Amino acid sequence: MALLDFPNPVSWWESAKNAGLERETANAFLSMLYSAQISFLWRSGSAKWAQWTGEGQALKDAATAMYLSLESLEKKNFLVLTVPADMLAADNLSRFITTSNSNSKEK
Repeated sequence: MALLDFPNPVSWWESAKNAGLERETANAFLSMLYSAQISFLWRSGSAKWAQWTGEGQALKDAATAMYLSLESLEKKNFLVLTVPADMLAADNLSRFITTSNSNSKEK
């Protein structure tokens, strides 16, 4: 057993699909899970205990990176992410860059 297990949204998606749920229901379910995870990481990073231990900024960065990674699915209307407004501040988002393999050219 692993010390830290991460949620497996692919298995949740397959379970929902196999159960005959509509795509919108599965999308809403995944949206809720990701929004909750992002909000949890962001708010935990703002907590005094996290700031005191030095892990606060790492948790906030993880939340921001997760949001930016999932933002493309939000633009395709696959997810609807609800995140803390202060996470979307320009000074926070400007510290990140998103790269894609499709943008690189092979020689």
